[in-house]
Amino acid sequence: MSIYVGLDCGGSSSRVLAVDESGNIVFQGQSGAANLVSTPDQRLRRNLQHATRGCASANFVCGCFAGLVSDETRTKGEDLLKQMFPGSTVRAEPDYTAAFYSSPQDTDICVIAGTGSLVCSKGLDGRMTKSGGRGYVLGDFGSGFHYGRDALVHYLDHPKTCSSNLRHAVHDLFGTDQEGQIIAAVYASGPPQILARLAKVLGTDAKDGEVYALQSINRNGSALVDVVCEHVHRYLKPAQTLNISLAGGIWKASPIYKDRFQELLIARYPERQVIVHRLTKPPLYGAVELAKELGIGN
Repeated sequence: MSIYVGLDCGGSSSRVLAVDESGNIVFQGQSGAANLVSTPDQRLRRNLQHATRGCASANFVCGCFAGLVSDETRTKGEDLLKQMFPGSTVRAEPDYTAAFYSSPQDTDICVIAGTGSLVCSKGLDGRMTKSGGRGYVLGDFGSGFHYGRDALVHYLDHPKTCSSNLRHAVHDLFGTDQEGQIIAAVYASGPPQILARLAKVLGTDAKDGEVYALQSINRNGSALVDVVCEHVHRYLKPAQTLNISLAGGIWKASPIYKDRFQELLIARYPERQVIVHRLTKPPLYGAVELAKELGIGN
């Protein structure tokens, strides 16, 4: 009986799931970051070894990696998988592919917003296409990083008058209320990951009517909608319905993120029926589906 293994390897954590031909789960594992570009090689390898330790021998393996941005990084990912699963048939794909494959079959676009963000779909030729991303310096609009940065900037500018929720969240995250120590911690720890942890409190502040938070959601949500609209124009055929799946931690952080994003998107497509829903299955299950594709015909 064949064993199929999927890996969802992100910039914050890595998860592994193995199933048999009947869909029974035979192994689950997780560990730290495994971004092919930003995670140091030694740590990346160690995290993958820890996440897969104890996994049964697999026939077909698909690893969906953050940082898979070129032929070179694809080869790097496949080489790592071959080392973890010798003798298996392996494939490496970008992490967003797993999210799309875990979406319902009628999904047109998957919008991923976690620490970073991007938009993806299948193109007219059946291949995966993506828009946005590019990391926190060059893009990632509507991501946890951008929301968290707005929250922290507001705190640093208004430490005495900001909401108690934000004040407590900043102190819990950094262990201090001293500006210099906070700034040093941001740059020492990696800005995207640490700042994204403040996205939840920004959502709470927005729900409570805090002006800075509402402005942040409007600004960042509009920027992400711009990426979606450009992707629709470039890669999708005109249709009456636009079915969008949402993946990533932002959509779980607070309902206001999804609600405002949907409002902004409907305003841009008044002539279409716009359906927006969160994923019901984790992207890890999409990675398993990609592993199963390797088994077709074998």
